[in-house]
Order: sequence, then structure tokens, then C-alpha cells
Amino acid sequence: MTGLLGGTFDPPHFGHLVLALEAFHQFDLEEVLLVPARIPPHKPGRRITSFGHRFRMTELAVADCPELTAANLEPFNGTSWTVNLIEKLSGMEMKICFIMGMDTLKELHTWKDPERISKMAKMVAGTRSGYEAESINMKYRSLVETFEIPGVSISSCDLRDRFARELNTRYLVPDSVRNYIRENGLYVK
Repeated sequence: MTGLLGGTFDPPHFGHLVLALEAFHQFDLEEVLLVPARIPPHKPGRRITSFGHRFRMTELAVADCPELTAANLEPFNGTSWTVNLIEKLSGMEMKICFIMGMDTLKELHTWKDPERISKMAKMVAGTRSGYEAESINMKYRSLVETFEIPGVSISSCDLRDRFARELNTRYLVPDSVRNYIRENGLYVK
């Protein structure tokens, strides 16, 4: 079974990598694909770094981890709907374990066809401090198996702010990603 962790990855950070690796080990996956969304549907009105930069940062983040692969699987135009991607991969006879964090699980009710996703893929969510599974609608919680991940509480939103304000980002993102962000002037105000 192949793991699939989608997201904006703006920027990718150690929280994403820990989640992906924990799922890899806990669910005995062959590999985990990290798939940056080309046009994320849940980020309306927010300035998003170009797909090219986000994909390259994802490649850099997983470069030294053979269990993880950055994958460019999103359509070149149109919104990046998870259900469409999983349908495409399922049509290629790929068995998918769709990985998400508790923040994503909490918003699952806003997704396009979450019930259909659960029929095509095993859905799993890594627990994260600040998000209690009991607070999530039972209808959607029942579609997903939860698993514990080590306590890593990092958000891309906070990281963008830290880079803009030139605060510490060391040990929050891989050094290769930090260097790329600096070299390309990303997240400056």
C-alpha cells in the first residue's frame, strides 16, 4: 500500500515529515508520496507561494529519506481535489493510504466527497496536540483511523511569519528548505 500525504506545503516542515514517517511505519507502507496541491481549494484569498517553489521545497525536504517521495501528481489547471487524485490513482490499481493530520480531519466535513475518498482509500490521521478526536463530528471521525505521532506542533502559517520576521526557523524545517527559502527570497514582507 502506498501512503499519500497531500497539502499546500508552504513550506514543508518537520511536522509533515514526522507525520509521513510515522504513518509509513505504523501502517507498513511501501512508500509515502508527498503531493503538493497545485491549486489548494481550502486556501481562498490567501497568497500562496508558486507551485514550482513549493514542489522544489518538498523535494528538498524528503531528499535524504528513502521512504518519502515528492510527487507531482496534481492537474496543471483547475482545483486540486483529493477525491479526483485518489480516483486517478485507484484507477491505476494503486492501493492508497491517505494520511492527514488532526487539523485536516477537523475540516474533513468541508471537503469534496469525503465518504467517496474513504471508499477508495484507507484514511488515517495522526494525532496532534491541541486537536481532540472527540471534538470532531462522529460521521467523519468514523471514516478515519487515528494514530499517535510524536509531539511536533509546527504550522506552515507560523513558519511563513517566522521567516518574514527573521525569527528562528532552525530545527523547524530541514536546512535545505531553509536555505532554499532564503536564496529565493520567499516569505519576506
